[in-house]
Amino acid sequence: MAGFLARFCPRALAEGRPALAGIVNVTPDSFSDGGAHADPEAALAHATRLLADGADLLDLGAESTRPGFSPVPAGEELRRLLPALRAIRAAHPRAVISVDTRKAAVAAAALDAGADVVNDVSSFEDPDMAPLVARRGAGVVLMNGWREHVGARPRAAAPGALGAWVLAGLRGFLARALEAGIAPENVCLDPGFGFGLKGADNDEVLRALPRIVAGCAPCPVLAGASRKHFVCAAFPEAGGDRDRATLLFHAACARAGAAVLRVHDVAAHAAPALARAAARLV
Repeated sequence: MAGFLARFCPRALAEGRPALAGIVNVTPDSFSDGGAHADPEAALAHATRLLADGADLLDLGAESTRPGFSPVPAGEELRRLLPALRAIRAAHPRAVISVDTRKAAVAAAALDAGADVVNDVSSFEDPDMAPLVARRGAGVVLMNGWREHVGARPRAAAPGALGAWVLAGLRGFLARALEAGIAPENVCLDPGFGFGLKGADNDEVLRALPRIVAGCAPCPVLAGASRKHFVCAAFPEAGGDRDRATLLFHAACARAGAAVLRVHDVAAHAAPALARAAARLV
């Protein structure tokens, strides 16, 4: 676990806390902040705020993967992504940057422009992705549930067996990464909250998270439930406030062993706030 964190999130590792991946959407149709940061200057300003608030890395995405999304061609994804990525890299040469993409061509251009990590929610749907990551020595985040999310296949587990399903999926993706020559210390695994999971399914996976974290070792686990609708149902005490419910959900993930939290509101997840939220869960 320390390998990925030592390379990409050393401050979080040294401080003994979950790393925070601040979300920078450069899409016009994100479910949370669609269009707000699509302009390169706006993306840079937002990234700068996230870093000042304590982000350990930045996760840039130029294609929304919300339910019912419309796929974006590689050329359009690059048109949206590269100006923002280049601006952020120039202004913050030491920042760790992850790029959320399913396409090897986009990942290659992003790595050329200074990205450090590829966040591939499809987990090698593009057959060129794993060889690219291995060849470039980049970090990679692999997620469970993509094919179920887009309806490419039915989920292979019913409620009651979802933790085992997630763990088996992540182990399979890790095996593919290792077979491609990707070093285990460059891999982070994402259980895919909200992907192939509906409502209370996410609660079940949250309860199974300690077992998932243990089964994924030595790779760290990333939790990404930020502002997704199910967090309010999981924590009704948040009163429908998605940011507050997100903090409580992520605090539970951190208590269960998640080492990276992918969040919109970095300031709210800074160490004292996250610790207070975790204490309320005791």
